[in-house]
Amino acid sequence: MFLITTADQRFWKTDEQVLFLGEWCKLFSQRSVWEKLSYEVLPYHWDDRKTLYKDYLYLDKLYEQILFQMKDNLNKLHGVNYSLRYWRIVIGPWLYWFIQILYDRYKSIQKAIESRKVTNTFICRYDEAKWLPRDFPCFRNCSINDDDYNQYIYGLIIEYTSKIHHEFIGVNGENNPSEEVKGIENHFVLRKFKKIIEVCGKIIPDHLNRVVLISSFLSTLDRIKVQLSLKQIPHLFSPDVLVPVIEMNMDAREGLLFNLPEVEFERLLGKMIRKQIPLIYIEGYAQMNERSLRAYPKKPEVIFTANAYYSNEAFKFWAGYNVERGAKLVGTQHGGHYGTGLWSSLEKHELQICDIYYTWGWKSDIYKNTKVLAAAKLNKAKRNIRQKKDGRVLLVLAALPRYSYHMYSAPVAASGILSYINDQYRFVRALSKENQQLLLVRLFGDDRGWSQRERWNSELPGIECYQGDKSIIEQTKESRLIVCTYNATTYLEMFVANFPTVIFWNHNHWELRPSAHPYFEELRRVGIFHDTPESAAGMVNEICHNPMSWWNQSEIQQAKDIFCDHFARTSDEWLDEWKKELNRVLINSN
Repeated sequence: MFLITTADQRFWKTDEQVLFLGEWCKLFSQRSVWEKLSYEVLPYHWDDRKTLYKDYLYLDKLYEQILFQMKDNLNKLHGVNYSLRYWRIVIGPWLYWFIQILYDRYKSIQKAIESRKVTNTFICRYDEAKWLPRDFPCFRNCSINDDDYNQYIYGLIIEYTSKIHHEFIGVNGENNPSEEVKGIENHFVLRKFKKIIEVCGKIIPDHLNRVVLISSFLSTLDRIKVQLSLKQIPHLFSPDVLVPVIEMNMDAREGLLFNLPEVEFERLLGKMIRKQIPLIYIEGYAQMNERSLRAYPKKPEVIFTANAYYSNEAFKFWAGYNVERGAKLVGTQHGGHYGTGLWSSLEKHELQICDIYYTWGWKSDIYKNTKVLAAAKLNKAKRNIRQKKDGRVLLVLAALPRYSYHMYSAPVAASGILSYINDQYRFVRALSKENQQLLLVRLFGDDRGWSQRERWNSELPGIECYQGDKSIIEQTKESRLIVCTYNATTYLEMFVANFPTVIFWNHNHWELRPSAHPYFEELRRVGIFHDTPESAAGMVNEICHNPMSWWNQSEIQQAKDIFCDHFARTSDEWLDEWKKELNRVLINSN
């Protein structure tokens, strides 16, 4: 059988039997093509969730080994002597994403080899600079969204393993991740305004800039309140730092040496790191470091962020440098999966790099730097979400990438997401006809190649769907009941706003850590949380005529409040609490 690895039809054969490497190859928008083929779909290796978790633990250990060796490699290459923590801050997000993504692609190819069904495939040899990412955001976007990029990676793996017959074909690819320029893409007037604010920020005395808030997930007003409470001049925007444009230097890359066992994947990994480590960490390191340190405050004592650890490359360079000089890096939770999911590489990274990590109520059993602080991010929901007594029933959906990316306890890749989508269809079919008419399906804003609206129109043409610019808060004001379908922030926002909420998801796809089980069990007992679509639909059918009457029952309120105390804690006195805590950290940093 001819192996098809992605949805890029330039690498398909349609005149013989084909084997799709995974469901990600079969775009709904291309069904008129693939439905006519004689095909099979290879079972996905991480549909076995026990294997997935076992592999997560293996890759987490491997990441630590590689990171330690990268520290020595990069210190030598750049003539510096920074700690493991510095390099964890700067390159950690790219490195663990890359290891996990490459392993997934490798295991898929191995499964194809082991099937003994593959006779041949097409791959394309690009110039090595063609798919070399400029920075981590560029890599992240390509690896989870681009069929072109994944076709390239699968081709390199096939070529390296040399166990599948392949032919090279010539294509003129247009995409090139290294050509993306990161910077301000806002309206001209806003760009000018931000530039003025940035220039003014550079003349603020150091003693008025001791606690720096970057990507804090606070509203503009709340951010101003916090900074004024600390007797600081408020910063409205983070500096925008352009990533340098620079050519690849293979000699520098060949100097990255790894001491790895004779394991095929680990040998492949060492080779691929040299090919794929973004330009910003090798060729552009000196320029990016200089630009970052020049743009940000010079002598921060406390650096506070919610999520600048990932996409903000300048922040990472600046934060790493100042942590080496003694500044305290403190983080705060920014998503609902944290503290409840069985595993999360993002959560672990944040806990590892921070001196203090503020949670929304939970504490880590492993890391001693977690501390509870009222979730200011949830204040907007608490203040603004309101119920409409005769409103709609709002079903809130997710749309995860077709390709696997960083590892956490959630559906993985196309087969897992298709299972999730089918659960939503089952929920709707189990609703009464009256409630189906009340239902509004809120599709995820970023379609990610799923053709969500077209799928729903094909499967359940009578159901109204929404995919637009209205925020979840705006839509709650038109709703009587919210149904949440995945483990993230939305249901926590509903809880803190005391909005009638029903939750359901497949517990085999959204595994929970043991410490969270008792709280979800209590939600299950009172009818808020459900394991099956049919059970959740049954509850909606029962309460939909007057959800608030059900929601206001004392045992339901008590279960919800206990849950919020551990996973979504808010406070009317949050500003005073934040002021005291940040001042405490500031005093202890001296």
